[in-house]
Amino acid sequence: MLEQGKVLKGRYEIKGILGAGGSSHVYFAYDRETCRNRAIKEVRQIQEGQAACMARQEVELVQKLRYPYFPEIVEVLEQEGMCYIVMEYLEGETLEHLLARTGAQPWQQVVRWAKDMCLVLGYLHNCRPPIVYRDMKPANIILQRGGNLRLIDFGAALECGGREGEYISLGTRGYAAPEQLAGGMADARTDIYCLGATMYHLLTGEDPCQYPCGAYPVRKFNRKVPRKLTKIIKKCTCMQPEGRYGSCGELRKALEGI
Repeated sequence: MLEQGKVLKGRYEIKGILGAGGSSHVYFAYDRETCRNRAIKEVRQIQEGQAACMARQEVELVQKLRYPYFPEIVEVLEQEGMCYIVMEYLEGETLEHLLARTGAQPWQQVVRWAKDMCLVLGYLHNCRPPIVYRDMKPANIILQRGGNLRLIDFGAALECGGREGEYISLGTRGYAAPEQLAGGMADARTDIYCLGATMYHLLTGEDPCQYPCGAYPVRKFNRKVPRKLTKIIKKCTCMQPEGRYGSCGELRKALEGI
C-alpha cells in the first residue's frame, strides 16, 4: 500500500486512498506535470507476474470504449514490482458512500439510476465482441454533482469469446450471479443479476451479501417500494439466467412502465 507523499514516476504524488477491492487499491493523486488530480489503481498480484497482464487487459478494454460513462485512461506504470493504472479523477461520490451517509434511497431515484445503468450495460453488451462487466455494485458507480452517473473499475470485465475456459470466478459476493461465482459462462443476464442486486441494496440500505436478495424481499425493509418494482428486482435476481430479463433494453422498458 502506498503512503501519502509517495511520488510515482517523479510525477504522480499520492494524496490519499479512494477505495480498496479484492485485488487492488485506488489512490487519489496529484499530477505535477499537468496540475490535475488523478485516480491511480494499484493492481495486486494474484499469481506471479499476473498484475501487469491484468492491468494491460483492463486498459486495452477501456481504451476501446468511446462512451461518456467511463473514465479516461492516462497511462500504465510498472514500478517496484507493482502495476499502476493512471486514470481520470472523477469528481463525485460513489453510491456506496451515499448509502453509508444517507441510508436507503427513494425508489423514484433508484429507478432513474437503474435506467441509466441499463444504457451503460447495454452499450457494453452490444460491443463486438460483447463485453460483460461482471462487477456492478454501488461502490463502482460514481454520482457526480450534476446528477450524472459514471461507471468505474473494469478489472472484472470480460470480452466474450465463447470458450468456457475463459470464464473464471470474479465479482463481488452478494451482487454476483450464481453462474458467475461458479466460474460458468457469463452474458448480459449475468450483469442484469448484478444490477438487480444493486437496486435491492439502494432501496433497502441492506448489503445483499448479508441479506441475500432471494431470501429477503425488498418490502421487508422498505414498504414504500411499489410492488411492481419488487417484481422487477425479483426477476433480475432469479437464480437461473433463463428466468431473468433477456437484455438491458427489456429491463429498461419494464422500469419505464412503473
